[in-house]
Amino acid sequence: MSGNKGGSMKQIINKKLSMAVASAMLLMSQGVSAETDLFGGKVKAGGYMAQHWQTAIEVDGPAALAGDVNADSGFARLRFGLWFAGQVTDNVSFFVELAEEPNDQGDGNYQITQDLAWIDFKLSDSVILRLGNVFATTMNFIRYSDGGSVQGNPMIGNGINDMITAEEGVWLLGNHKTNMGTWDWNLTVAKPSFFGDASEDSGYNYSGRTSLVMDNGFGIGAGYFKTTGDAQCTGSSCTLSDGGAFGSLIGLGDGDNYDFGSKTLNARYTQPGIIPGISADIWQIDLMYSTKSLGFPFLIHGFYGQGEDDYAWANGSYVTSGSSFTNTGAEQSFWGILARIDFAENMYLATRYGVSKNDSPNLPAGDNEANRIQVSAGYWMNDSTLFKAEYVRQEEGSVSGG
Repeated sequence: MSGNKGGSMKQIINKKLSMAVASAMLLMSQGVSAETDLFGGKVKAGGYMAQHWQTAIEVDGPAALAGDVNADSGFARLRFGLWFAGQVTDNVSFFVELAEEPNDQGDGNYQITQDLAWIDFKLSDSVILRLGNVFATTMNFIRYSDGGSVQGNPMIGNGINDMITAEEGVWLLGNHKTNMGTWDWNLTVAKPSFFGDASEDSGYNYSGRTSLVMDNGFGIGAGYFKTTGDAQCTGSSCTLSDGGAFGSLIGLGDGDNYDFGSKTLNARYTQPGIIPGISADIWQIDLMYSTKSLGFPFLIHGFYGQGEDDYAWANGSYVTSGSSFTNTGAEQSFWGILARIDFAENMYLATRYGVSKNDSPNLPAGDNEANRIQVSAGYWMNDSTLFKAEYVRQEEGSVSGG
């Protein structure tokens, strides 16, 4: 996952950069969670912790950075979160999560911050108006890791192409029982920031998602995300207004619990980051099937999406560009598949394969694809303690943006 440094342009064009940890990456993680009632049951409180160890990282290819070629094994920073949920009235409730999650709050920043929070207003039995933090995403049937809260993801890390982040805004959510199954939908309006950005030309972000999970186990979903920011350009070189965010973080996903020798600890360089999210359109479709008819629970989930932006990172991707842009535009296509088998009540096997392609115009010759394969096993030692082991291998083409 190194930038295109080290090696001539001819080497970079003609070869792939592949990342492997112990001939890929092996990680072992343990997560625990707990819950209790406060103030006579009106407020629930809980928390979770996650710790993992990863083997030595080995990175091959002409663009490999020295710090990644043979990085050592070690223990990652323990991540934890505390949450509080309360019922204020029959129709008003709240949720607050306080967490230490370094890759959300800046590289190497070890402090407790508000990681997620909202106020819910129940408009009807099936519709909620939510004010506060918005899940900015095109994804349905979401399974991703967020700091210490990893139990919902059978893997330790996320996919190479997860389109998800958090922003400040308004969220309208619906959940309806129908003759075919359960229909969910949501609409959001947000600013492209987690920190209250109101700078000039920052614009608003708009998104909508909907999914139907039928009683026979089949599910279908679709999502659309639009950003309306702008940049100041001289020729093809562009900058954002002073103090402005660089756009929505949706194109970077939510970060992974992986560490790389050449990067600042907990830095977010785990997927290509092709779309800056300044003036962007991203869409995604999802298909899912879940069944117990085989004699054990089995789930498979596939998705495909595309994104484009009027602006591009100056050097091709977030990994290499910092905060410089051009008005040449950026385009990305992505797809993935995840499968999980629960072969015992407290044990599972899972795998995920994801692909991201840099389809931006005027790319130099070379391989434009990055892919990641993950294989994971999990064991629930009790109702609130999960032990996971994962193997990861990633390959990045020379112009994939990785």
